[in-house]
Amino acid sequence: MEDERNLEKSLALFAEAGDCIFSLVQLYDEGSGEHVTGKYPRFIQSGKGAHIWDLDGNEYIDFDMGLGPIILGYCYEAVDKAVTGQLAQGMHFSLVSPQEVEYARMLQKHIPCADKVRFFKTGSSACEAAIRTARAYTGKKHVIRGAFHGWHEWTIAAEGVRQGGILPEVRQYIHRCAYNALEQFEEVFAKYPGQVAAVIIEPMIIEEPKDNFLTNLQDLCRHNGAVLIFDEVVTGFRFGSGGAQRLLGVTPDLAVFGKGAANGLPLSFICGKKEILDEVDKEVYFFTTFGSERLSLAAGMAVLRELENKNVTEKIWAIGSELKTNVNEMARRLGTRIALLGPAPRLVFTFWDRQGRFDLQLKNIFMQECIKRGVFLGWTVFPCFSHTQEDIATALTVFEEALKICQKYQNAGDSAAAAWLSWGRKQ
Repeated sequence: MEDERNLEKSLALFAEAGDCIFSLVQLYDEGSGEHVTGKYPRFIQSGKGAHIWDLDGNEYIDFDMGLGPIILGYCYEAVDKAVTGQLAQGMHFSLVSPQEVEYARMLQKHIPCADKVRFFKTGSSACEAAIRTARAYTGKKHVIRGAFHGWHEWTIAAEGVRQGGILPEVRQYIHRCAYNALEQFEEVFAKYPGQVAAVIIEPMIIEEPKDNFLTNLQDLCRHNGAVLIFDEVVTGFRFGSGGAQRLLGVTPDLAVFGKGAANGLPLSFICGKKEILDEVDKEVYFFTTFGSERLSLAAGMAVLRELENKNVTEKIWAIGSELKTNVNEMARRLGTRIALLGPAPRLVFTFWDRQGRFDLQLKNIFMQECIKRGVFLGWTVFPCFSHTQEDIATALTVFEEALKICQKYQNAGDSAAAAWLSWGRKQ
């Protein structure tokens, strides 16, 4: 079922973009490191349901879903109707939006830690607000962080790439620890006694919490007077209306939501315990012109109503579980060093070489073969409510064909990577 696709318009416009757009892409994961050059389109023209069309008119079943925000589907009727209805009344005004109050009340019903809510546009901004809140509340400077929490200085300072413009003195206050490695967090607290303002961590990424990790981390924070922040920008509504915190039964002091909150419109928020937010209310400054922009709030309420009234969460989990079970069975049967890992709403294809290290070439071959057959993947597989059983059946057929080609590459030896990539382009 392989399909040779014309990408002429897409690649030509991408070349032109280099003359006018700084760094070419708006999302780091849109860069060439994630998508095979020459096989992936560079522009998406439109989407409907779980399908997208590129600039050249090629159709794909999408599992990247805007890097996670599209939990219901593209051009989803209930969301679009809410947005256009609000559009007829106005997009933005200079006083508090009534929708803010209505939406905040809805969120309080679902999210365990949401005593109070404050709206933003991006996950990065909401994470920044959470850290500033924690530092103001505790009067401390040090922050322990997990995998990734946006582009602001305090989080990028702990990365190993793109350090331009980061003040070196910031790095001394930022400490990165691994999920499920409680001893790493304990070591930082011991090294900086009474100085840690907050721990910010995604409640679940690929691994599930082991040995009561989140509960023990919460106890560790309480014992040391630090604020526990859950970054639910991804897990948020994708894992359920109450986020991963409700699913896992651990309530943080503060939490940050984004991405799936408005099914693709820019909406994020910080929520948390009343005593913390009230304490810092007159001390922190994070006011922003478009925080109460009303189209996104209308979309957010529409999304939450769909989660309340339809089997959105159950279907997303079921689709992810079906994909994971079948792909891993195929991979074992074919003997490929590939697996689909993680919780069902947020899966990740993983590729190993013979030494158990990440195999970029194996990944490239797999991605190349999938996109040629009309399945669009990024690093993460995000099921959405609009994926149909036909979509899943087609995707599984494509995954099996791609796995078979990866098996041939593996059998030929790792040194044959370039040849196999060339072979894949011609087949």
